Amino acid sequence: MKRWAEHPLVLRAVRMVRRSIVWRIVVSAIEIRFYDRALTLAGQAFIALIPLMIVLATLVSSSDSLAIGDWVIDRFSLTGASADAVRSLFGRPPAGSGGLTFLSVITILVSASSFARSVQRTYEIAWHLPARGLRRTINGIEGAFLLLIALVLLGYLASLANELPGGLLVTVIAQTCAAVPGWWLASRLLLSGRVSWRLLFPGAVVSAVAQVAVTSAGAVYVPHLIERNTERYGVIGVAIALISWLVVLALLVVASAVVGAQLGAALAEHDERRTG
Repeated sequence: MKRWAEHPLVLRAVRMVRRSIVWRIVVSAIEIRFYDRALTLAGQAFIALIPLMIVLATLVSSSDSLAIGDWVIDRFSLTGASADAVRSLFGRPPAGSGGLTFLSVITILVSASSFARSVQRTYEIAWHLPARGLRRTINGIEGAFLLLIALVLLGYLASLANELPGGLLVTVIAQTCAAVPGWWLASRLLLSGRVSWRLLFPGAVVSAVAQVAVTSAGAVYVPHLIERNTERYGVIGVAIALISWLVVLALLVVASAVVGAQLGAALAEHDERRTG
């Protein structure tokens, strides 16, 4: 067995595997504790975003065009009990004044800031960069906010699939074209400008394509998930479905950080070989 393991062909194959981008991605995912970090991000996103959406639901108009609950219903084509549960979760109470307390504002800001820092630290660990500076924190909040905008924008574009000429194909192309700049700029902000635009571009493209795929799958999967959980648990089933979907999105964010970092490192090594 020992002789077989030391055979030149075996050793060469091992070296090739360890130099491959797939191997480096796997090792990086293990180092970053891929699944645990995604669960942490999903939990923080739930704590930060759900209260924010409920607060916004008390502030915006109750008209169909502005109600957040109705937007969720339209986005996932919900009907019946599942649609009623979403309206109950996000609907404005009849006696609601729409005012914000100081404590609610502080809670939302702290939760959102914690989520942004976690996303930023995920990218920094993937790129082997230290955490430092107040400006870094501000960039992290901006980058995380930009990712959220990209997710919402792609969801909106997906809802226009039947309205755009060309249907699904045009929608997918439009989603990808919109997502690439979003991921590119968000990565730059999350890393506080310490990585060049050129090295960030491959990861932005891969992340955008992955996001389009996940968003398309979510349009099919999430309605069934909400419906099933609503039948079992009522209104709280909507929250359970949302946290499940947030786990999927968190896995996407962590995977994007890992894959983007390794693609950037491979591109940097390629540039060094050409210039060296």
